[in-house]
Amino acid sequence: MTGFGRAELNLPGVRLSVEIASVNQKNLQVSVYGPEIWSGLEAVASGWIRARMQRGKVTARITQASQGAPSDKLWDGEATKRSLKELEQLALSMGVPYVAPSLDLILKLAESRRGNQSALPDFAVVESQLRLAFDAALDGILKMRAEEGRALSVDLQQRLDAMQKMVLGMMDAERTGPVRHRDAMLKRLQEAGLALNVADDRVLKELALFADRSDITEEIVRLNSHLSQFKAELEMPNCGRKLDFLVQELLREVNTIGSKASEIMTTKLVLEAKTEIERIREQVQNLE
Repeated sequence: MTGFGRAELNLPGVRLSVEIASVNQKNLQVSVYGPEIWSGLEAVASGWIRARMQRGKVTARITQASQGAPSDKLWDGEATKRSLKELEQLALSMGVPYVAPSLDLILKLAESRRGNQSALPDFAVVESQLRLAFDAALDGILKMRAEEGRALSVDLQQRLDAMQKMVLGMMDAERTGPVRHRDAMLKRLQEAGLALNVADDRVLKELALFADRSDITEEIVRLNSHLSQFKAELEMPNCGRKLDFLVQELLREVNTIGSKASEIMTTKLVLEAKTEIERIREQVQNLE
């Protein structure tokens, strides 16, 4: 299911933005991107997300929203000195003559150190604050996903109603199958010059075998049961995976009816039902 949530986290000297987005996917895939110095972030934040979401491709990003209040220290002098020292050592190791750095180079190094990630506090210090920001962003994304879920539920209810009409149509069509088969068989026998009537044991045996082969009563009962369970599950939270299973069972029963069908109308309804089930499957994979 799709959704987006955003929250901000105010830290000394910097304000961070937490953005979480999700797109449709059958299973849950979580990716977390944030400051490199927070080495424990990905594992911990992924756990926060997995505790509240079960499906979708979810991406969380922590970025710097804006600088906070200006500090008295415009540049990190010690960090700039370390960079210059590392540059000198690199030049010597490569046999390149090292000359005194220009003011332009010093300025660039100082600017690169201003407000960078080294100014962030340790992850352990801000973990509880960050958790609150994640929860706020997750609240936003889950609200969007819930609204989408309600719309999908209405659509699925309509498709299930259409499926039930198809099931009734299959049952009605097959009810006349044995009679039609009897009449067609007797007609062919008469055309072949064989004088048999309905009371003949051979005719009765053939009709009984045909009726047994084309009987779809069990499949109809199971289909109606699956459709009822499907509607009930739509009202329950975290129903996506169970609905996946019910979709498979719906398709199984419809395929069986298709293999038994003796009437053209039944075959037509089976094809329509399989198309509808495929649409239901696509929608169900978007549900939590």
